[in-house]
Amino acid sequence: MLRSAIAFLAILAITAEEQCLTEDCSSIDDTSFLQEKIQVSQRLATNSVSEMAESENMNPNSNLVDRSLFGTRVVHFPNWIYIGVAVYCVILAIHEWFVYKGMKPLGVRGPVHLSWSVQIMGLWNSMAGFMGMSMQIPISLDFALSLNRGATESGLFLSAGIVTGLLAMVAGKFLVDETHWNQRFVRGLMIVIPVICMFLSLASAIFVNETANSPNVNMVWWVMLAFIQVSSFIGPLTVVPGILFWTKITVHESKTFWMIMTQISRNVGLVIGPLVFTILKTLVTGDGERVSPRSMMAWINIFLLFQALVSSFFGISIMPTEIPNEPPKGDGHDSCDFALTGDVKPEDLPDSAREEIVGRMIWYAIERPFTLAAVEVSTLMMLEVFYGWDPYWTGLCFTAVCSVGIVMSIFTTVMLMYGKFQESWVFMISAASSIFGGILLFEIVPSAGWVLLVADCVIYTGATVANGIAEGWASRAAKEGTRFSNTEYRVRQLSAVTLGRFLGPIIGRFLVDYGGRNVYALVQLIACVAGTRTVYKTCCLVWAGNARKAEAEKKKGNAEKLLPSPEKTNVKEDIKVKVPEEEAVEDSTEASPSDN
Repeated sequence: MLRSAIAFLAILAITAEEQCLTEDCSSIDDTSFLQEKIQVSQRLATNSVSEMAESENMNPNSNLVDRSLFGTRVVHFPNWIYIGVAVYCVILAIHEWFVYKGMKPLGVRGPVHLSWSVQIMGLWNSMAGFMGMSMQIPISLDFALSLNRGATESGLFLSAGIVTGLLAMVAGKFLVDETHWNQRFVRGLMIVIPVICMFLSLASAIFVNETANSPNVNMVWWVMLAFIQVSSFIGPLTVVPGILFWTKITVHESKTFWMIMTQISRNVGLVIGPLVFTILKTLVTGDGERVSPRSMMAWINIFLLFQALVSSFFGISIMPTEIPNEPPKGDGHDSCDFALTGDVKPEDLPDSAREEIVGRMIWYAIERPFTLAAVEVSTLMMLEVFYGWDPYWTGLCFTAVCSVGIVMSIFTTVMLMYGKFQESWVFMISAASSIFGGILLFEIVPSAGWVLLVADCVIYTGATVANGIAEGWASRAAKEGTRFSNTEYRVRQLSAVTLGRFLGPIIGRFLVDYGGRNVYALVQLIACVAGTRTVYKTCCLVWAGNARKAEAEKKKGNAEKLLPSPEKTNVKEDIKVKVPEEEAVEDSTEASPSDN
């Protein structure tokens, strides 16, 4: 892994050096970072990406990178940031004092299960994490290099909090009891934890900004990693309590819809993250000289402070102090219900089938995030290194890929709401489309870089819908008080997602470095086939339920046909009863004249 990282960094170094030999480096745009100026032309000298990957020119010395090109300007924070944080905390304290005295939170109106604001809060929390992550990617390499670190360490900086975050999710499970729910305590967590993250982001921003030109780079590096570890443990403590709260207030039939919306919100975060970074960089830089990578990282932490502030605001204004003890029931007219698709409801299946659905969706939570995480990192790497694309434009192109997935997911969701598509077949086809995308990753003949983007577009579009249905089905199949309860499912599912996203970039980049595009494509195809097989096995459980339901309805219909109609029986009985009476009356009528 170290060799591959050094190889990748060295390519960047040689390219940057060659640019400076042929151009006046002082003319480089001051608002740009080194990552946005690297171009690789070796692709032109080879017939394919695979040949380039096997070239022996991939092992130059990483010390060739000219770090003097980095900016040294430090942009300090204006006073209104500190004043704004202080004012917000005062308002929060006053509001919570009134809530403690019995006032309803300002944003709580009507039954909680009918509140779209609660669902929007969940979508924001899902989007914010991915937006913050995608914002840091463009500057992460420059930041690491400015601290005399390499490409491997820059990857460590991005993923350092993954294991700690996983431990925090497990710890969050023990903060709440699913069967003895304490809503006020959960509401407090959703307020206090984001506020703590606010101050951690502010502290890390101040630290890295004030040490932007410090020669003690080791101290700066390790303190920032320590900040990441602390933040990564405190922030995710609300994940499991928040998901359980969502499970308790969301109608069963609507869960699949909102899980698809959650997947869309995550993709939106990935889409707008680089755009927000570009806007932030423009605002911070202005017309001045190039900003130091460390100072730019400090400003990203200021934006993370803003994200935490919004999350805590949702907590104080939208989170209710009480929720019903019984789970909400649908009224049959919910626009988010996919009942019109014709599939049996996961919660109506036998317990054995429900447990199997939960277990298979946990496995799927490893397979699909692994594929997506590898795609995110490896595609950008291949476009930059093998095809010579500017990282700035590759980021925008990848944004377009995610945007197509968002549009297609919205279209599919609308079709499911109106019963135009069958949910189980949408799930199956969405998962199977990744196989076609995996095939497009291969380079059978020399091909352009846009073919990679087409492959990613197919994989991402299918994954957005498939992941939403997977989480929705598992949430509905989970059963409280069992070993496949929502608490157990969420902890294991989040652990699986974390594992998949942790391994994806490492293995993907390793395969590209040592095996080239085709070896990487082969492993991706195997992963896609494995994920599709898991989905097929899950859909078979639902299809079996559909068959049992259809058979039961058929038997019921046949039984009703065999039974005589109640209305016809009454008529016949009336005829049988009335005819003798009428005959007797007629006889007596006829006999009366003769008697007289």
